Amino acid sequence: MRSKIFLAILLLTPLLVLLISTLSYQSGYSPKYTKNNGIFFAEYFDVTKLNLIDDEENLKFEDGKWIFATYASSGAELDEALYLMRQLNVALNRDINKLKRVIFSQDTKLLRDQLIDYPRTQIIIDSQAKLFKSLLEASNETFFLEQKIFIIDPYGRAVMFFPVSMDPKLILKDLKVLI
Repeated sequence: MRSKIFLAILLLTPLLVLLISTLSYQSGYSPKYTKNNGIFFAEYFDVTKLNLIDDEENLKFEDGKWIFATYASSGAELDEALYLMRQLNVALNRDINKLKRVIFSQDTKLLRDQLIDYPRTQIIIDSQAKLFKSLLEASNETFFLEQKIFIIDPYGRAVMFFPVSMDPKLILKDLKVLI
C-alpha cells in the first residue's frame, strides 16, 4: 500500500509542477527583474510585413541569421553605432557569422560615404517609414533621442534594443545569450 502511494506521488509531482507553472504563466505572473542588460520592446513586431527594400527586393529572413541593426539618424552617434556594431560582431568570435549588420534608412545617398569603413554593413531602405513608426510604437517616443542598436531574430521579430552609450561588454553578454 505504501509503495503504491509513493509511486503515485512520484508520477504526479512533475504533472503538478507543470500545471502550477502553466497557470502562473497564463495569469501574468513573471519575475520583476531579469538578467538581460538590453531593453526588450514592449511588444515585438514583425519586420517581414513592413516591405523593407534590400537592393531592389524585399528584405528576407531565409538565411537564419540574426540582424544587428541601427536606424540612421544624423550626427556622430551614427558613426559610433556603426563602429560599436562592427566591434561587437568581431568580438563574437565563432558566432560572427550568425549576425548580419544592417543599417535602416529612409535615404541611402547620405550613407554611402559613411559606410566605406564598414564593408559588411547592409543598407535597407525604409521608404514609407513603416519601421520608424513600428519602433516608436513598440518602445516610446524617446526612442530616437539617442542612437540605438536593436536585434531582430531570424524570423523577423524585433526583440531588444541597446543605447549606444551602454557598456559594450554588457551588450556582448546579451548577444552571446541570444545567439
